[in-house]
Amino acid sequence: MDEFDEELIANVDSGTIKYTSLAKKMNAPLSTVHFRIKRLEREKIIKNYKGEIDWKKAGFSLMAFVMVSVDINLLKSLNRTQDTLLKELLDIMYVREGFVTTSDADMILKVIAKDTTHFKEILLDYIHSKAGIINTKTMIVLG
Repeated sequence: MDEFDEELIANVDSGTIKYTSLAKKMNAPLSTVHFRIKRLEREKIIKNYKGEIDWKKAGFSLMAFVMVSVDINLLKSLNRTQDTLLKELLDIMYVREGFVTTSDADMILKVIAKDTTHFKEILLDYIHSKAGIINTKTMIVLG
């Protein structure tokens, strides 16, 4: 798998929905299932469909949770917020999820990598390069 493939699967953001399968599963007419799903989409109850990626199979065998401490005053001086910083971090293809938290850390990120060398590159070159980040603590998932 090359970098193009990695970026391609990292950006998969829509799966498919099979109305016929749902109709059979729910023992309902196909037209009813289709109508209801479209209504739920219009009402933004169903926001999107996600493709589920097997990251280990794709070569990303390391998963880590990175707790991020932020210099709030620096962010304010840059006219930025934790939310804008988080959005930047979520644009990094290896950062799969992220949240602003109320714990000792200001944010927590779920990060994938090929191995520890790759993770070090992600942490130093991508995450720590963002203005406002003052410290990180990492928990590597075992298994």
